[in-house]
Amino acid sequence: MSKLKKISKIKILLLGILILAFIFRFYRLFDWFSFGMDQEYEAFLVKNIVTGRHFPLIGVNAADTGLYLGPFFIYLAVIPYLLFQGNLLSFAFFSSALGVATTLVIFLAVRVMFNRRSALLASFFYAVSFLASFYDRQFWNPSLVPLVSVLIVYFLYRSITHRKKFLPLAALVFGIGIQSHLAVWIFSPLFLYVILKYREKFGKKIILWTVAIFLILQLPLALFDLRHNFTNLRAIAALVEGKNRNLNPSTLPQRWGLLLNTVGRYLWLPPQPDLFLETGQCRELTSFRKSAYPEIIILSLAGLGVFISIIKTGRPRTGSLAYGFIASVVLLSVLAITFYPRTFSEYYLLFLFPFLAIILGIISDFFFRHEEWIYLGATFCFLFLMLNLITLFTAYSSYSFNKKMAVLKYSKIYVGEGYYSLEALGECPRFAGWRYLYEHFVGKPVHSYMDSYYDWLYYDRKSGPVDRLVLLSMIDRRIPGDLLAKWQEAKLRFLTEYKIQAEKTLENIQVYILSPKK
Repeated sequence: MSKLKKISKIKILLLGILILAFIFRFYRLFDWFSFGMDQEYEAFLVKNIVTGRHFPLIGVNAADTGLYLGPFFIYLAVIPYLLFQGNLLSFAFFSSALGVATTLVIFLAVRVMFNRRSALLASFFYAVSFLASFYDRQFWNPSLVPLVSVLIVYFLYRSITHRKKFLPLAALVFGIGIQSHLAVWIFSPLFLYVILKYREKFGKKIILWTVAIFLILQLPLALFDLRHNFTNLRAIAALVEGKNRNLNPSTLPQRWGLLLNTVGRYLWLPPQPDLFLETGQCRELTSFRKSAYPEIIILSLAGLGVFISIIKTGRPRTGSLAYGFIASVVLLSVLAITFYPRTFSEYYLLFLFPFLAIILGIISDFFFRHEEWIYLGATFCFLFLMLNLITLFTAYSSYSFNKKMAVLKYSKIYVGEGYYSLEALGECPRFAGWRYLYEHFVGKPVHSYMDSYYDWLYYDRKSGPVDRLVLLSMIDRRIPGDLLAKWQEAKLRFLTEYKIQAEKTLENIQVYILSPKK
């Protein structure tokens, strides 16, 4: 009876954690939905698949490497698109639901690798970390990275401790993961180590199946290379030979600073963050992102020291293998930060996020197992929740999706299905998915400022005499002065060369309906 009560208590606690995960990821879901250039590109690809116009063999381009990712995420995104009949809210729902699922998977994995209390605590820390929930809301190819990362480690662990048939599952998830983001390659040394060390246990058949599954998943990329003069292979060669110049190289202190800041932000992202800036992709405004407080960074370093101490003292009780896997991921992260000289953004570390939660869960479990430390563990959990709730309820987006919808509604009054062109001014906000949004909600423009990026994705081009120009002015006054002057001059040129038919300011977005001067 006591065992049944304990199981029931665990289920209730887990349900509460999943509810928290839901709140952190679905609160103001539509308003905070991020639809930028990455999402726009993927939306065009998905739409073309659904309409039968184009079936891609590649996904997105991987940063400044010249490499293309595999198409798995694009194929997967077709499912919510169809279920919601093309409604963009499907992408927001899908990505947030994936974050809740990741919370559950963390619990299931840690329960097997460590114990139930560590599992509950680890899933709790992932559920209520505002930074984790913020990235879980993003609908883009890295959306799968946290989930596949914890699954890779879990399946490798199970292939050693339970059934060797878990190894092909690890290969399946790994093959999917590297099509989501190149950062998942960080698990390849761990993968190779497990195969080589336990090759006699696995046997040739399992290893061959593992390799075959991985290679089959890469077939679309192989076919693409065969059809396009080995684009990816040539990009790899250029990277190895140093011919692919990095436009934004990073220094070692910058990368280490990013790692420490990310870990601190994972514990607590300070209140009132502008979600438009928090991915760090708008380089001109990175100084306005919320950095972790120094005290939080020091606390995270102290936590790492506690974790190392637990590894030394905890091995006899639970075995070294599970600790070894977690420590290996941390070590590989440090090595990647140290030796990868190219551009390094915070979202490159998404693979680390579940393991930060697991480390916090292990540390808190250590406190709860010692009577003299119980109150410290409980206080830490309470403060972690309260501080992240403060951030959740004070966050905002300077270019929210609701504002975009208001812009589209206003534009439709004046252009509708007519022949119009679309232009946008501003350094980062102009890359906010406007071309797809106007086609989807207003009507297809004849020309747009994004045509040089997406022209190859247009299949039913619209043609005719253009009698309207929709001009969106999103000149952020926080950008450097020279850029501000450049965009103000561009705006002035438009307003002097065209006649203003209508004008409206929707907070920080100005909409102009212009027509050619007679």
